[in-house]
Amino acid sequence: LEDRHFNRTVVFMLEHDHQGALGVVLNDPMLVHPGEIIKDWADQFEDQAVIYRGGPVATDAVIGIARTQASSEKSLVGRVEIIDLHLSPAERSDVKQVRVFAGYGGWSAGQLEAEIEEGSWLVLEAQEDDIFYPEADTLWAKVLTRQGGLVGRMAQAPDDPSQN
Repeated sequence: LEDRHFNRTVVFMLEHDHQGALGVVLNDPMLVHPGEIIKDWADQFEDQAVIYRGGPVATDAVIGIARTQASSEKSLVGRVEIIDLHLSPAERSDVKQVRVFAGYGGWSAGQLEAEIEEGSWLVLEAQEDDIFYPEADTLWAKVLTRQGGLVGRMAQAPDDPSQN
């Protein structure tokens, strides 16, 4: 995929149906603390927390993804769900950890499927810890490596194969 927004990214899919798909990039941190933008939630973020660039669409909007105390029907994987950052933290006392994304990646109906078919994407199962992995610069390699085999070896490939 020749799109700089998605080079060596780990995209967590939030929605995917016949109308299209929506996901956020998990490994593209920005140098902005989420408490600067979402003041009501400022106490919920660790000091080193940052907002992540979720993708090139609607970059002025934020999406909150939380790890909760227990899984529910809203869970995307494990105890992870999208949360409404307009609610006060007191209304979501079950939230253990929050990550904030500015923007998202969006695909029209059939677009993502076509990109997968042409080999632009690998579809891999997400793990709850991927969403909150603290080392963004190594997440892509971590996810590939745990697959083993040829996919796992792809994690060792240079950015530019002609430089190998």
